[in-house]
Amino acid sequence: MNRLLSNTIENLGVTFLKYINRKKENTVKFHNCRELDANKIKSMYFRVKVFSKCESYSSPKLIELNEKSNLEISIYSMGSKYKPIDEFKSTYESLPENNYIYFERISRKNNNSRAKTCIIYLHGFSERNYDNEISYLFNSLILENLDIEVLAVHLPYHMRRSPKHQPYSGAYIFDSYPIVTIEGFRQGVHDVSQVISYAKENYEKIIVAGFSLGGLMISFLGTCDNRADLYCMGQAGARLPETLNYLTVCAGLNEKRKRWIKNGIDFEELYRPIELLDYTSVIPSEKVISIGGKYDKLIRFKRVQELREFFKSKHNINYSAGHIGLLFELRKVKEAFIRILNSEEMRGGGDKNV
Repeated sequence: MNRLLSNTIENLGVTFLKYINRKKENTVKFHNCRELDANKIKSMYFRVKVFSKCESYSSPKLIELNEKSNLEISIYSMGSKYKPIDEFKSTYESLPENNYIYFERISRKNNNSRAKTCIIYLHGFSERNYDNEISYLFNSLILENLDIEVLAVHLPYHMRRSPKHQPYSGAYIFDSYPIVTIEGFRQGVHDVSQVISYAKENYEKIIVAGFSLGGLMISFLGTCDNRADLYCMGQAGARLPETLNYLTVCAGLNEKRKRWIKNGIDFEELYRPIELLDYTSVIPSEKVISIGGKYDKLIRFKRVQELREFFKSKHNINYSAGHIGLLFELRKVKEAFIRILNSEEMRGGGDKNV
């Protein structure tokens, strides 16, 4: 795809996202965490470990069983073991829907034995459900690779974790206040680590993979939990505070950002605790796959390259489109991912750019 076509698709896609995410959140709900002093926010997180792994898990409960095409979809819930900082505790407790982890186990129908490989998959921002991934990604991935199952996780404030009266799925994680966003990432990382603990007891090999918000979550997971066998960070880059500064798909955040900047507030410093480059990787470079769009306007390719340098990633997949244009490049990206998955490089070879 050339840049002109990619830009056209990107602009149309961003316009659509802005439309479906046009409703603003009710700021009254966050009266306890409206802190806008960057130094105070950094002080709050100086006294805690921002990102940490969870080496235990709550017992998962099967709550729904569905079938689609040749797949069986089992939906489980488990209590989240994440503990918020004191300043966020009362707000967190007022959003009980978000206190549970949900994941969808997607496997071959009528398969009597559990697969040996598990892909823990994380969706993008504001996704309402996993219907598209099941139809266009998981279906062929599972049916063509008999030894793979998917655990598709619902990230904080999304899908079944969407609190009552939230204007749209995922709104609170960005369209709120800095502390809410930071805690959303902390919880997301901790919850995924909890799912890894569950997977460690049920599968021989664990892959964590995601795109956009999901890819960003995995990048922070890579600073605290090295137990997975492969970390696939799709459409993820460094310098998330800068990315939020130019993010246009959240109406409420756009409005607040303009007001804060007008009042002399350093917007990016408010989100400093989620700056990847301030942390240290705990995973070996051969365990990292980075997927980036050369013409991405939401996660700029320059920031993808900085993430790759941070992790010294050995396996990099580039596609010639933007953030939205991935939909048209998905087949090529999936084929490149499978080649890496089955290659010697994944187990310690040299740099691989596809």
